[in-house]
Amino acid sequence: MKKVRFTISDFMNEIIKSDSEYFRLPIGKIGNIIFNYYIDKNLNKVVLEDSLGEVIQFNLNKSNEEIYLDTLIRNKIEIEAEYWRNIFFSYINNLRYKREEILFAKIFKNIETALKDGNKIKIKYHNYIRLINPYFIKVSDSESRSYLFCYCEKNKDYRNYRISEIEEIWFTNEKIEIKDKKYIDEVYRKFDPFLSYNNRVKVKFTEKGLELYEKVLTNRPKVLTKDENIYTFECDNKLAIVYFAQFFSLIEILEPLKRHGVSMTSIETRPERPNKWAYVFFIDMNGHVEDKNVKAAIEEIRPLVKELRVLGSYPKAVL
Repeated sequence: MKKVRFTISDFMNEIIKSDSEYFRLPIGKIGNIIFNYYIDKNLNKVVLEDSLGEVIQFNLNKSNEEIYLDTLIRNKIEIEAEYWRNIFFSYINNLRYKREEILFAKIFKNIETALKDGNKIKIKYHNYIRLINPYFIKVSDSESRSYLFCYCEKNKDYRNYRISEIEEIWFTNEKIEIKDKKYIDEVYRKFDPFLSYNNRVKVKFTEKGLELYEKVLTNRPKVLTKDENIYTFECDNKLAIVYFAQFFSLIEILEPLKRHGVSMTSIETRPERPNKWAYVFFIDMNGHVEDKNVKAAIEEIRPLVKELRVLGSYPKAVL
């Protein structure tokens, strides 16, 4: 088995490590993918200014190993380490969503084929298989990553699926159904990965909560109205969980999120140790796990997260 080993700058290494964590791919797999992608493309050249830096090493997969020697000869490569540095340098010189297109090229291609043919597809997402009507691929400006907007036949609702987390795709001969063209067009025009369009949440901030609000920009929902310290946002359940969880007791949710008529009474978040950039959310809500609307809310969230657990569900107290 052919092992490659070379040194890259600290700056390059930070981007590669970040992509490895962000897209949940080992660095070796990234290396194999981009080697194959850049095999017949012109490379950007980089010079390592000194011997310091980070060492990257991994094994080529079988198919890449079979063509590796011929590739070196065809491209007249004299120094392998320099060749690999140039491959990685060419890769990191793309914006993140473009790097995502490189790493998940097969998934993108299959979705585009289905859209062109006008056919539904089955996808495997977080270990769940769904039959969907795909409508378009859109890049989230806030995250610089791509989403597939679609209608899920099982859940009977519209959803965004992260392209990088779609594990498999199967083609079908069923034609795509346009459920609500006006809504689809509005989502495309005002794209938000959390599908906040036409959803509302009203929040009351403490003084410190407002100070934090001014600082926390990532995933901040669109403000519709302000009345002193009471803000109304265009905001979906999932976005509210992601954004407002970090405020702890600095906010009070005045109006419940109404997608399933479930009222959240509190949201808290903690780091998921030892994993980086991963968090555990604790949500309290009114209702019982056997209630139809609570069940629906849980089933909507389940395929969008790594794991979902119900820690307790208790009957309403009778006074």
